[in-house]
Amino acid sequence: MTTKAKHAKHSPSSLGYKEICPAFRGRSGTNPAAEEGTLMHEALETDDFSKLNEEQAFLCGLCRDYRDGELAKLTHPTLYRELKLTIAGGLTYGTADFVAIAGKIGLLMDWKFGRGAVDHADSNAQGCAYALGVFEMFPDLEELTVHFVQPRRQFISTHTYTREDTERMRLRIHTIIRRANARNREEHPGMHCCYCAKQATCAKLRNLALPLASRYAELSIPEELHPSRITSPELMAHCLDCAKVLKEWVESVNFHAIDMAVNGEEIPGYKLTSRAGRRSIPDALAAYGAVKDSMSLEDFISCCGSVSLEELGNKVSATAPRGQKQKSKDELVSRLTEDGIITTGAPSKMLKRIK
Repeated sequence: MTTKAKHAKHSPSSLGYKEICPAFRGRSGTNPAAEEGTLMHEALETDDFSKLNEEQAFLCGLCRDYRDGELAKLTHPTLYRELKLTIAGGLTYGTADFVAIAGKIGLLMDWKFGRGAVDHADSNAQGCAYALGVFEMFPDLEELTVHFVQPRRQFISTHTYTREDTERMRLRIHTIIRRANARNREEHPGMHCCYCAKQATCAKLRNLALPLASRYAELSIPEELHPSRITSPELMAHCLDCAKVLKEWVESVNFHAIDMAVNGEEIPGYKLTSRAGRRSIPDALAAYGAVKDSMSLEDFISCCGSVSLEELGNKVSATAPRGQKQKSKDELVSRLTEDGIITTGAPSKMLKRIK
């Protein structure tokens, strides 16, 4: 299995954001979604799905079937998994998920396991950078088709580059990176701010967010900007976008302010305090063993609160044969529903942004 290399300063995955806002800087660290993506990428790299749950294996299976179908169109291709690419003559570098080369024709595939939309392959800066790197690595290659595969969205986009496109591609990548390296980088706030490490320090985002927040707090606010008075769907859509960016910015400010205080910086008007962590009992059997001499099992169960349907289903399906796990979960839900054990809360409504 290929060891993941350290990301380039201007990694291909960040170029699309930096093309919009040269001051964009990606966040470090990880999260559950990123860790899941890494796990699924590794499964496709090795064709070993044994570490995946049923949903993950199904999604990776869709990617594998699509890959194999496209490979069947090539004649005796040479396959490269997790191919390390030097891009634009060394200006940046990255790793392509899957590349196949058959003489003068090739394909490149990038797996996207998130739920968010990805720029179409014909305009995607990451795809452009990877394609340029492949052309630079394989001087005899004349045509390369880039495929972005998003199984959770059931969406695939493709674009075919030719060697004649490489000078234009190189100019695009050079321009993005040079603007990002400029001393006075342009700042252009937008939805990409939700993924930027500079949320707490970006002057343009601050100028966008703070006036909006102050208008909502003051008594003498324009009626058309107050949520209860908005009648225009277009204005409401704009306010929803602003609210998301503002929420992320506030959370980032709180995080960095605490970090500053922990490192000894005094913030005027604030002091660093701590709150005791919430106490809990993770082991119910151990707890019952400690109190069984002083209370009945029924009384103890009454203290345990509700049962997690997801965890109960996972326990029941753990012993089911391979391929029958979801069926065992469905049967459990049906049985509990028929017995009146499951209760369903009132449905809630939410707005989901259309990509």
